[in-house]
Amino acid sequence: MRARHKAWALPFLEEHPEIVISSPKEHEAAFLSSPLYLEIGAGKGDFVLAMSEKGGQWIALERETSISGLLAKKVLASEKKNILVYPADFDEAYESLKPYAFDGIYLNFSDPWPKKKHWKRRLTTEARLREMASLLKENGSLYFKSDNQALYEFTKEEASKIIELHLVDDQPLYTFDEVHDAMSEYERNFRSQNLPIHRLVYQKTQKE
Repeated sequence: MRARHKAWALPFLEEHPEIVISSPKEHEAAFLSSPLYLEIGAGKGDFVLAMSEKGGQWIALERETSISGLLAKKVLASEKKNILVYPADFDEAYESLKPYAFDGIYLNFSDPWPKKKHWKRRLTTEARLREMASLLKENGSLYFKSDNQALYEFTKEEASKIIELHLVDDQPLYTFDEVHDAMSEYERNFRSQNLPIHRLVYQKTQKE
């Protein structure tokens, strides 16, 4: 669902370069820190704000300008120093992210694009997953959660084509792990409706 346009969002993002970036070069020291994590499709930020409490440097990638504005407002209000907001689409941001290596990449409730003719728009196509794998450190992990059964099955099928990604956890009915995980606003909503949550975790290993 497309976010309602918020006229204030773009000016707000432009006014806060201390937490909002248009290129990793603007805050390169943060991208060279360890551990380093990337959430693709960060939404309004509930997940990244909660996970940042556990440590590490976090990059919150969100393509919708109005949603990025809400996310940046939350990060600014939190006074957290380990989150940067990157208002960009993954396809646009990938080249700028290539020089850096991430310990973990998180995909939380990505748009399922349910129509067959739209399958190439899904975030978890083989081509995009291959790019994500290239951004991971050796033994880094890719985490996927969704309420959509079809997207869950599609993601498993696409990821199986990538030899570097080793499936280490597959939970079609995911029981929330509050020690190592956090909930986005979407997950809280789905769980309040008793909807099943699907989770996949992949680890990057060397090609054989």
